[in-house]
Amino acid sequence: MSARTRLFAVVSVVALIVTVIWLALLIADTATAGPLDTFEQVLAHVSDLDALFYLTYANAALTVLATTLLFAVLYLTCKTTAPELALLGLVFVPAYAALNLVVYLSQLTVVPALLTAHQQAQHQAAAELLLRQTVQMWPGSGIAFLNGLGYAILGIPSIILGTILLRRRGSLRLAGALLALNGLACLMGLIGMLAGSELLGNGSLVGGALYLLALVPLNVVFWKGK
Repeated sequence: MSARTRLFAVVSVVALIVTVIWLALLIADTATAGPLDTFEQVLAHVSDLDALFYLTYANAALTVLATTLLFAVLYLTCKTTAPELALLGLVFVPAYAALNLVVYLSQLTVVPALLTAHQQAQHQAAAELLLRQTVQMWPGSGIAFLNGLGYAILGIPSIILGTILLRRRGSLRLAGALLALNGLACLMGLIGMLAGSELLGNGSLVGGALYLLALVPLNVVFWKGK
């Protein structure tokens, strides 16, 4: 295995690990949260600021970084087949990384500060107004929209690079199909947010699951040294 292929393999396995942790933390949080139909319920859940909250968003930020590196690897993998098209896909990735790092890091910094202000009577009204726009778990917040937008932007290179991988054989073709479907799901998630459709709005979550599945054949290819 060459040094370059070994690097590709390491990036792919790190992306797989942090994404699996993301899914596990999401399931754990959902299991313990209870109903989150109103902002008051979401705020009560977030206000705990427990270890699971911090671990979830710290891991989410790491997932963004790992995904960014993985798409750089995918670009290098695809550019031999379609260099111009692969480069077109790559240019969208920094925008995704910037948006979602802002989203997840704000949950670790801005939201705790606003929750502290919310406990003070003189700042409570203003803090609640800002929390309605900065709590990512609240679907109507501005930060939740940025989160969906970030994944929709990543959906474009997912479709482009996934389509290029469909020209390959075996595991790379399977990974390409899953990546392209992930991209379509993330774009549908943004459309659902804009249209107020709860069903379509889950597209980003579905896309995350498809992305996780795509990482499995990618790891197979890279660790086999192909």
